[in-house]
Amino acid sequence: MNLIELTDDEFDLYLALIYRVAGIRIAETKRVLVSNRVRRRLRATGIETFAAYYAFLTSAKGAGEMPAFLDAVTTNETYFFRDQVHYDWVGGEFLDAMIAEAAARRRPRSLRIWSAACSTGEEPYSIAIKLADRRAELLGWRLSVLGTDISGAALDVARAGVYEERALQRVDAETRKKRFDAAPDGKRWTVKADVRAPVSFQSHNLLKPLGAEPFDCVFIKNVLIYFDAASKQTVVDLALRSIAKGGVLVTGPTEGIHGMLGSLDRLKPWLYRRTA
Repeated sequence: MNLIELTDDEFDLYLALIYRVAGIRIAETKRVLVSNRVRRRLRATGIETFAAYYAFLTSAKGAGEMPAFLDAVTTNETYFFRDQVHYDWVGGEFLDAMIAEAAARRRPRSLRIWSAACSTGEEPYSIAIKLADRRAELLGWRLSVLGTDISGAALDVARAGVYEERALQRVDAETRKKRFDAAPDGKRWTVKADVRAPVSFQSHNLLKPLGAEPFDCVFIKNVLIYFDAASKQTVVDLALRSIAKGGVLVTGPTEGIHGMLGSLDRLKPWLYRRTA
């Protein structure tokens, strides 16, 4: 198979397909990257040309190939405690407020958090570590951290909970010892079972409703930069439906959605609350 890269017309077709299915805009400067990643799927399927693969992918017979295609063309890279201030807030102000409200019987002893576009799971596990740090105060609580992503391959990594050193670059030695098991070679780290206990993962396209009961906190970070204005608004509208009254939304620094959040109250540059 001796393919160089997508032609102009083929590249346009693939970009339009990625946008239509996943809402993601890929820059026109990324032709070599897209070509290389689609080529992986040609090798995997035995299809010989980009055009033939596109025809297969958009046919009824090729519907089962779409998840693998999206896995190949979407980038999934993150690490534990990315944007440390957000996790300091979870482990401090947020949990302080939740525990106090429960003590005053203004809310049940339960907590639901959604990590949207969680990639390989570092974000939901970072949240779960902060919950574990307050375990004594959360005894008897019903805790749930849901991580979702469109990439099945990324979710497989998340469910395994095994990470290399790069992913733990911001995890201090004490947290590593308490919340991870080190492999004998010292190069891989497995999230401990007690941290993983409240965490679950499922496949989800942000352009579709999640269909779950409301969450007390929703994280949408470092993903909407890849969406155009129309897709962003769709994602935001759907996400807002998933936030419980009085619940909060945590966003990344580059999402560009401040003007799309309707009646949410801005508490910090990256934190918004749905009016109770």
